[in-house]
Amino acid sequence: MGPLTANDIGFVIGGLGVFLYGLFTFSEYLKDVAGDRLKSILNSATKSPWIGLLTGALLASLVQSSSVVTVITLAFVNSGLLTFEQSLGLIFGANIGTTITAQIIAFNIAEWGFFIVPVGLLIVFLAKRRKPKAVGNSIVSFGFLLMGLSLMTSGLKPLRAYEPFVSTMAGFGDSPLQGIIAATLFTGIVQSSSATTSLVVTMAKEQLLSFKSAIPLILGANIGTTITAALASIGANKNAKRVAMAHFIFNFTGVVVIYPFIVNGWYADAVVQITNFTSGGHYTLQRLIANSHTVFNVTWSLFWCWQVTLFTRFVKLLIPGEMPKFALKSFLDKRLISTPSLALESCREELHRMSELAKDMVDSQMLVILKEKQFRDAKEVWEIEKIVNQINRDTIVYLKDLYNSNLTEDESKIALNFMHVSSDLERWGDHATNMYEVAEHVFENNTNLSQENIDNLTDLYRVIKENMMAANMLLAHSRDHFHQSELDDIYTKSRKREKEVDHLSEVIKENNVNRYMNSVTDELSIDNAVVINDLLTNLERIGDHAYNIVKYFTVPKEKDKYATTIV
Repeated sequence: MGPLTANDIGFVIGGLGVFLYGLFTFSEYLKDVAGDRLKSILNSATKSPWIGLLTGALLASLVQSSSVVTVITLAFVNSGLLTFEQSLGLIFGANIGTTITAQIIAFNIAEWGFFIVPVGLLIVFLAKRRKPKAVGNSIVSFGFLLMGLSLMTSGLKPLRAYEPFVSTMAGFGDSPLQGIIAATLFTGIVQSSSATTSLVVTMAKEQLLSFKSAIPLILGANIGTTITAALASIGANKNAKRVAMAHFIFNFTGVVVIYPFIVNGWYADAVVQITNFTSGGHYTLQRLIANSHTVFNVTWSLFWCWQVTLFTRFVKLLIPGEMPKFALKSFLDKRLISTPSLALESCREELHRMSELAKDMVDSQMLVILKEKQFRDAKEVWEIEKIVNQINRDTIVYLKDLYNSNLTEDESKIALNFMHVSSDLERWGDHATNMYEVAEHVFENNTNLSQENIDNLTDLYRVIKENMMAANMLLAHSRDHFHQSELDDIYTKSRKREKEVDHLSEVIKENNVNRYMNSVTDELSIDNAVVINDLLTNLERIGDHAYNIVKYFTVPKEKDKYATTIV
């Protein structure tokens, strides 16, 4: 029989399972507690790499996982809410925050989990609202995390007398590369560096490995944790893949640079000196191991935050190319709500950003349908659609908060107008995604539109686009930019174009029906007719929404119930 009984193995495996369950659910419940504020926290963190560093460290220390922060950051980059450059400070900081786990475990508080769980459960049972329940559940999860460590500690104790295991652990000190590889593989499997570092600290507590043997395992965990972001980046856009690559490069190159100092023992000596200085000479092996993790990640994070431009260039060299310029930074700021005029101006700027994105969506689909662009270029419409929808939701919520504040009658009407405008712009995006289906059909079936249809559609879209550009222009400038005579002229021309759109649409429909019905050779196939009909339906609706926006800003109040002057 081996050194571990079935009972011991159950403690180790079961303890690891309880620990991982606690770790992952703890992260999820804390994200639920943060809710929508997490987005604003990440947005505010992007003002500089250093602020991002501090924010990433704080978030990772709270959720006990750099992987969670990295994946959330990757998701924000993928959706266009953060740029790749803005994400780097968060990535660097997350690697600092994750070292807090080992520091906590080094306090020997694993047994506290059995007392923490009942406290959390009491909150869950007594709470009536969702967020207090989430707080209670997060406390329960943290208790499970500690309970898992306590169970693993009990299961590992017999290994102290098992020579083969002790020799293997000692071998990692003599051959650090083996330790790094072993920890990388283990961390990649459990997808948590916190799990690996906590297990290493727990083994140290049971005197199963030396400080020299522990360091390679800690560093290997840093590499293994990058697998989570790599998996999350599958199917993501180029910038999101850069985030995953940045996470890997940061951790891998750090281990490569420090490796010679591990082999000659200098790094271990440096950590001992630092720990001796900070603790006054009173410390445990667990604290030494935890500090080795913290010293490495803090030093490497500070270095790359200082050289963030160089780091950015290096990652972009590995994953070259440019992302579409989606104008990613939101103009909405709730601190401006106390000054309604500034808040309304920020809404106007955000709506202008939205209008540019939505117009680009429609443009790209028309060019693909008319075969002036490759079909592969049409697919970006889905990425932009997510951003447009998010802007619409954020703007509506912002305007609702603003509307419920102390507004004048005119400011209230402007806020209502902006709500209508946001909805109209969101519909531009919806119809653009409908047009993608038309473009996909044209591409897959190699549909060839007649030259007459191409000419007519080009003329029709030119008129619609002029009204879209008029709407964009009205959103691009504040009220003082326009004289009333200019607004009257914009309205008159837009109204004329709207009538022209209706007329051209009817002409195209009638011509296509007549040609199809009278064609002996079926020159215009049913496939062609359906494409034209679907396309016209979406273009007409886009034209209607564009004309609506123009009316909101230009029609005199007495002539239109939704109209007022622009901000």
